[in-house]
Amino acid sequence: MILFAKALREAMPKEFSSLPLLSLSLLDYKDELVVKQKAFAHFCKENGLQEPEEIVASPLPRGYRTTTKRRAIFDDGEFYLSFGEDDESSEYAEPLEPAEHLAIYKFIEGYLKKPAFKTLAEAMNWVIIRGNYKRRSVIFNVSEMNAFVVRKLKLMGEHLNAANLGVFSAHVYFDPTRSDYYLEAVRPADALAFKTLFGPRDLTLDIGSCRLKYPVTGFSQINESQIPNLLKNAAELLQPNSETEMLDLYCGYGLFTFGMGSNAKSTFGVEWEGPSIEFAKNSARFLKKQNARFVAGRIDANFVEKNIPKARDLEVILLDPPRKGVEPGVIAALAKRKPERVLHIFCGTDEIPRSLNQWRLAHYRVEKILPLDLFPGTPHLETMVLLVNS
Repeated sequence: MILFAKALREAMPKEFSSLPLLSLSLLDYKDELVVKQKAFAHFCKENGLQEPEEIVASPLPRGYRTTTKRRAIFDDGEFYLSFGEDDESSEYAEPLEPAEHLAIYKFIEGYLKKPAFKTLAEAMNWVIIRGNYKRRSVIFNVSEMNAFVVRKLKLMGEHLNAANLGVFSAHVYFDPTRSDYYLEAVRPADALAFKTLFGPRDLTLDIGSCRLKYPVTGFSQINESQIPNLLKNAAELLQPNSETEMLDLYCGYGLFTFGMGSNAKSTFGVEWEGPSIEFAKNSARFLKKQNARFVAGRIDANFVEKNIPKARDLEVILLDPPRKGVEPGVIAALAKRKPERVLHIFCGTDEIPRSLNQWRLAHYRVEKILPLDLFPGTPHLETMVLLVNS
């Protein structure tokens, strides 16, 4: 098996051969797509997969990220916001971020450098910006939440709210572990761990005439410009229609359900994160989608077999797990349902061969492999694989 990073390294221009793979952001985007197409085709061939389709390019190849972050560093009395501990990635990551985000970080850093904000600066872990291309939310991840820190946070919120930076909300996330995960991999159960300084606790995404809401700490695609292509291609491949029931696994706040599932006879969405599921349910009520159901649960083989209702008609499945892939036994359990079509979406390229071998053992064959460049300037692709019963 060849890893995608190795294939990319071999496809890189000679003058970039000694640089990190993040140096893709320094290439002209047309050249970057050539490198990725060559590398992905080689990856598929060496791993015994069929030839992929042409990569779907991003409409916005630079300045596209709707979620960005900065590590807060306080060293020898000096405070600054960094891309990482040693700031190595700044020259590669900065071209991928909107100019509006850079202005917000500069504004916040200026205040935290002031002596009056020293205690807050020392408690700061991360500063995160989320939202869309017009409206942004700031999350301050702090390691302490004493009275003095809270007062300074409120003051910071007042300054940020008054500034003309397109920030419509600000929040505080308490992380005493100073975790490398900027929103914590395991989130505190204590509701007091998350406080709002001003504005709403939700974010919005417009897809056509439909507006979806999701929690400010919930997952959403960071390349908003590619979401229409994501939905369009998913619909064309999976083909939900009035005769099929659609199962949407790892559905989040319902992006695929509402973005392409309206043509299905019914939809059933599952997500482990409770807050996102509650937003999906609220969207279904607001949009009057009576054929859309959502439940929260850990997606493992036992859950698939015992907690997901059997389809009464033909079923199509959309499977969009996190980068690490699905849990053991999930693919076999889904194959037992005998869906007509499965669209397995991968954000971790190296996971593709292992998962597709599991589908092959369950008597499903690959019909199409379609890569989408959701992460321009980085060594990553989002890949849609259409599977049908063989």
